[in-house]
Amino acid sequence: MTPRPDEQDRTQLRDLVTQAQQRRDDAHERAETEFWQAIDALQRSYHGAQQDIADALDIQRNQILRQTKRYRSTDQPTSD
Repeated sequence: MTPRPDEQDRTQLRDLVTQAQQRRDDAHERAETEFWQAIDALQRSYHGAQQDIADALDIQRNQILRQTKRYRSTDQPTSD
């Protein structure tokens, strides 16, 4: 049986878990940003593309609008 950890070991473990969680959260945020910026560009492909994207993703058009606005790059033109 392994010995019980001391408080320093426990603190170090918690810090490492927090760092790993932060890396995961950062990667998730980057992936979401890239995805919604790509969708933002695709929805401008042709008239009705937003509805076709909504159908493909099985979500509502207004969710696409909200998410693309949220993640829109500052250097992309807005269509509003």
